[in-house]
Amino acid sequence: MTRIALRAVLAGTGSCLPRRVVRNDEFPPSLQTSDEWISTRTGIRERRIASEDETTSGLGLVAARRALEAAGLAATDLDLIICATATPDVLVPPVACRIQRGLECRPIPAFDLNAACTGFVYAVTVADQFLRGGSVKHVLVLGSDTLTRAVDFSERSSCILFGDGAGAVVLSAETGGNRGVRFTRLYADGSDMILLHGIGARPAAAIGTPPPRTVPADYIGLNGREVFKFAVNRVRQLMDEVLRTCELTPDDINLVIPHQVNQRILDAAFDGLGIPPERLMVNLERYGNTSAASVPIALDDAVRTGRAKPGDTVLLLAFGGGMTWGGALLTV
Repeated sequence: MTRIALRAVLAGTGSCLPRRVVRNDEFPPSLQTSDEWISTRTGIRERRIASEDETTSGLGLVAARRALEAAGLAATDLDLIICATATPDVLVPPVACRIQRGLECRPIPAFDLNAACTGFVYAVTVADQFLRGGSVKHVLVLGSDTLTRAVDFSERSSCILFGDGAGAVVLSAETGGNRGVRFTRLYADGSDMILLHGIGARPAAAIGTPPPRTVPADYIGLNGREVFKFAVNRVRQLMDEVLRTCELTPDDINLVIPHQVNQRILDAAFDGLGIPPERLMVNLERYGNTSAASVPIALDDAVRTGRAKPGDTVLLLAFGGGMTWGGALLTV
């Protein structure tokens, strides 16, 4: 019996940003910063910060509805929901189950995964496996985070970087044609976890030993210099691997959508790789680093503004705490 080859095709995209816009010049004088200081070092000019009534699941629900509308599907058509998040509303139930309830889906499987800022690429890879296997037809994949709730706003080096938001895509199984996910690759290296850590984190040396008598970290912390080197190296390695494995040249890729982290990192990572600025999707100027929501928000932006058109080959690249990194190549 011949097995029919299935591909995970991008059927629709959506996103949702909190109402509140916080510009660089709104940070207090105590931080000893300014719009020029922040924008020249990061490329960020403003970000969205969730209000008390805006939750990770609430933002994700709106993004999900917009993705379903773009796909021309009803919530009852979905067979699986995967939500990438590092900031769930509560420990249980998962954000994906809350979104399932809000959409009034059938009793389909729904779960969260946490790979920090790489989470959405991880979730796309998992969905791709389900769709290729033929057990599902339509999958809702989300990246949703309210990371500013884990940020110390008295600490300049981290609080200026982050924003909140949600992005979603519907992936559908199709046969024939050239559309769909063509290649994915995921990595993690726990030995570098201390470069970027979050709530409740302990130094790597304490793992496997009695916990210290100090209160666990309450906020996100990062080693900026080392994260810079890590991100630049991993992006360049992923680009090389994708091109070699898929037998492509930089000219074959119509658009690269990287994790929206810092303009200096992106400039250094793509220097000399043959990807001109017009083929690099960057919107961090308006939203900052939205963690797992970063790539799907930028993807939705690219689709709705015509930066990513039907038939275009798009490369998604991300890296985050863990440390994690990964990429997904697809044809729209």
